[in-house]
Amino acid sequence: MYPRAQQQASGFYQSTFINPSPEHLGSYSVTQPASFEEEPPLLEELGIDLRRILEKAKAVLNPFANFDHTFGEDADMAGPLLFCLLLGFILLFSGKVHFGVIYGQAIIGCLSIYFILNLMSSKGLDLYRTVSILGYSLVPIVILSFLLLGLFLKKSSLLAFLLSALTVAWSTNTATMIFVQTLSMKEQRWLVAYPLALLYASFVLITVF
Repeated sequence: MYPRAQQQASGFYQSTFINPSPEHLGSYSVTQPASFEEEPPLLEELGIDLRRILEKAKAVLNPFANFDHTFGEDADMAGPLLFCLLLGFILLFSGKVHFGVIYGQAIIGCLSIYFILNLMSSKGLDLYRTVSILGYSLVPIVILSFLLLGLFLKKSSLLAFLLSALTVAWSTNTATMIFVQTLSMKEQRWLVAYPLALLYASFVLITVF
């Protein structure tokens, strides 16, 4: 009896685990892994759209751009992080290691603007969109740092002063227009612009000096 039972058990083991039949598998079907050609790109999996980032950066640099609420609604974090990194690397080539200062100012500035705007507006704005708008409006300051590096301008020169003032006005105006359209705050435009001007002026100061 014992050898026969052992033989039956061995046959059951082979048929079930080594050569399983469809009825043994049941609902636990094995799916074949997809090929590498069918997998989406890494940037797409991370939610990074470089083409969209470039389009929004071009819109910020366009002095005749007319921003509506869709710019604020189409928020992302990849663009602001990219521009902060780019600003830090450009300043690094100038002999200034300001990565910690840039991200410190960005965090404090974004939180401050977020609380100020939500106190001023009944519509409300989440922190994610606030960071996105402020980050994309930083593009003119990135361009300023590149110009100062390439033109070897002295920080005390008149041209550097004029470029710095223009950059602060450009970034402030861009962010103000987007926030005003997003939150419907046309009557409070100058109240929105004031803290934004202070924020971007602080970035210009670390860029120039």
